[in-house]
Amino acid sequence: FPVLVENPEQAPELVRRLEAEEAINLVPPPNDPNASTFGEAVVIVSIPPDFQNSLASTGGGSVRLITSDNSLITNFGAATVRGVLDAYNEELLDQRLADAGLTRAWLRPITIDEGRRARTETLAEVSNQAAGDASTEEDEGGGNILATIFLPLAVTSWLLGGGLGLILDTTVGEKERQTIENLLVTPASRMGIVLGKLTVVFMASFAVMGVWLLEGLLLNAVSLAAPELLVGANASPAEAARLLGESTTGLAGLIVQLLVLIVPFTVILNGLVMAWCAYAANYREANLVMALIQLGLPASVILTIFSLPPDVGLGFYAVPFFGTIVAIRDLFSDTLTPAGLLVHSVTALTYAGLSTGFAAWMFGREWSLTRGLQ
Repeated sequence: FPVLVENPEQAPELVRRLEAEEAINLVPPPNDPNASTFGEAVVIVSIPPDFQNSLASTGGGSVRLITSDNSLITNFGAATVRGVLDAYNEELLDQRLADAGLTRAWLRPITIDEGRRARTETLAEVSNQAAGDASTEEDEGGGNILATIFLPLAVTSWLLGGGLGLILDTTVGEKERQTIENLLVTPASRMGIVLGKLTVVFMASFAVMGVWLLEGLLLNAVSLAAPELLVGANASPAEAARLLGESTTGLAGLIVQLLVLIVPFTVILNGLVMAWCAYAANYREANLVMALIQLGLPASVILTIFSLPPDVGLGFYAVPFFGTIVAIRDLFSDTLTPAGLLVHSVTALTYAGLSTGFAAWMFGREWSLTRGLQ
């Protein structure tokens, strides 16, 4: 990035650091300042004429960064210059503290060490841990509020972008196209028809969720490995791949548990929607319920997350719909127990079977399939 430094003689050490930065190319001032203030530069580092005296007398100085425009390259250049200035500022601070016989702890007398009590941890163990008892395993910190709120909302919202639209086309859409009569005369069982339609819808839903899940895992791996990748800016592709691989350690178990929670929930939702769409007379009736689902599902997630306590009983995992939301919340907050996962899995599979059976029953009623036909 071409960078212009004004009054470089006032900060020779800063100029040396800017020259040492590989991403920065210091350029001379333009020959005609009246024609172009920036010249080749995209960023100007304006150093005051009394910068050295200000550092020596008052202990502080101000450096101004001026960008030529708001383009992406210019912002990257300004961020690079800002990083050099921050590093130089931190070194000056350490030097002044060392000259005064102080450390950085003097600047922050009280530090906050947050943690979360484990389910099996007693009050005495928590007190010993706070007192620095080495026999107690240290907690890595409290739950991530972003994970416990946003991720359950995102996961449940994936269901809305999957195959729900396909359900409308394969049910009430056949009524609109006057092709529902084929279901009335076919010798195939209604259960087989429903299972076939649900399989197609589930494959579409799972394909969409799979793409979003892979995207989320990739973004998560990049975010976790970003600090090390920035430190090793010149790392080889193999080294960068190794860092990304290390950042995904432990995600396999999370994915498996997430699939155990999502798959039955998807079947339940698709079965209920298919039953209603088989009964609906037209797209208007079907879209009414679809709109309620699209609005009610995220709202229910937010309501459940903020209304229910963090420690719910095992029985709550067996509650239809809300049990899945709580299980996903507890999974991302690392509080979902194996017993809770087992209870939810058994009950969710039962609800999935009932939902599929209800859709098949609705398809087996002539008054349902012929409703709305002219």
